[in-house]
Amino acid sequence: MTTVPGPPPLDLAFRGAMRRLASGVAIVATSDGEGRPRGIAMTAFMSLSMEPPSLLLAVNRSASLCEPLVARGRFSVNIMAWEDAAACHAFVFAPADERFSAIGWERDEGGLPIIPSAVANILCHIDQAEPFGSHMIIRGVVEKVVLGESRAPLAYVDGRYGRISFDG
Repeated sequence: MTTVPGPPPLDLAFRGAMRRLASGVAIVATSDGEGRPRGIAMTAFMSLSMEPPSLLLAVNRSASLCEPLVARGRFSVNIMAWEDAAACHAFVFAPADERFSAIGWERDEGGLPIIPSAVANILCHIDQAEPFGSHMIIRGVVEKVVLGESRAPLAYVDGRYGRISFDG
């Protein structure tokens, strides 16, 4: 007798569904208490409001960025270009102390790490940080936006980096 497998457990099915959603990629960055840059590549960010300009991040509480991000209270969201896919890969897999060696970066006037090659840099301060499940939900109020060169933004879907192209 052959057994027909049932549906996957809810957590695996949900993860599979979310992998099918194409998302933009950002390197979210801050500095730790000793001034060292800290950052991760992530897709879990979204605009929240235009009045006031604000956004949401969902940062895994076990991520190397989470503690310094909440402690510093300021961060940059660097929306990455297609050409920076390899650097984004390093921000996922390299040790925290080595990530910024994968890409050119500088500090803003307040010492916040920013990535000049990004298609946009959004500088924020934390208005609210609240744990939910495995993640910290960060509400950031936008302080400054720098628009970079108009280039194809980096996208991520089903475990792969790519770029979006439009027909017509």
